[in-house]
Amino acid sequence: MPKAILIDDEKNSRESLRKKIETHCPQLSILAECSNGQEGLQAIQQYQPDIVFLDIEMPHMNGFTMLQHLPERNFELIFTTAFNQYAINAIRYSAMDYLVKPVDVTELVNAVQRISEKKKTAINEKQLEILAGYLSQQKQGPDKIAVSVATGLEIIDIASIIYLEATGNYTNLYIEDSKPLLSSKTLKEFEDILPPALFCRIHNASLVNVSFIKKYNRGEGGQVVLANGTILDVARRRKDELLQLIQKLATRI
Repeated sequence: MPKAILIDDEKNSRESLRKKIETHCPQLSILAECSNGQEGLQAIQQYQPDIVFLDIEMPHMNGFTMLQHLPERNFELIFTTAFNQYAINAIRYSAMDYLVKPVDVTELVNAVQRISEKKKTAINEKQLEILAGYLSQQKQGPDKIAVSVATGLEIIDIASIIYLEATGNYTNLYIEDSKPLLSSKTLKEFEDILPPALFCRIHNASLVNVSFIKKYNRGEGGQVVLANGTILDVARRRKDELLQLIQKLATRI
């Protein structure tokens, strides 16, 4: 039976999450509930859990800081947070799991299911670096993104992504000097976190890094020619937004 620890400074949130886990995820055994980061550190070292549910925003020592104090992170992690778009974007960039409080039962069950299908792995140091980078750079965002692929995680320079293409509920990433990557995330999920000053949704199926556009061919919507020779159609309703973004980029150059 997988072992879990809950770390949250809000007693009501801990109790609510515990009851939902007991009712809807009975395969989990909750070993400890902690009200702050220091208690969390001690419980993790004592119980060696398989899964840690960790609140992000706690006084004195937040969830990110607590993780940095651990010598080993041999557990799966699910962040819990009140709706905070900035924190959520940081987690998305690092390809970690999260739940928004109050926790939705379906999302809880899905998160536990995803983790149960994986082999137990240590939290990737690069993922924490990306988290820290996002938080330290604030609105500018980090330079890298962690992408979940079939074999694990790929850490990618955001500026090297030429374009992204939807394939059903999956996304192909085309990267400079690299083979394409297939991610289980949707194109919309990438659109939500990649910098809008650089990436433009030109079509339902395409998200393009404007810095790789070498030519725009006029038409009803038109077409873009990318640095790697790829030609992509532009939806008519996306045309004005694309041209404005190209103009801003050209002005900066």
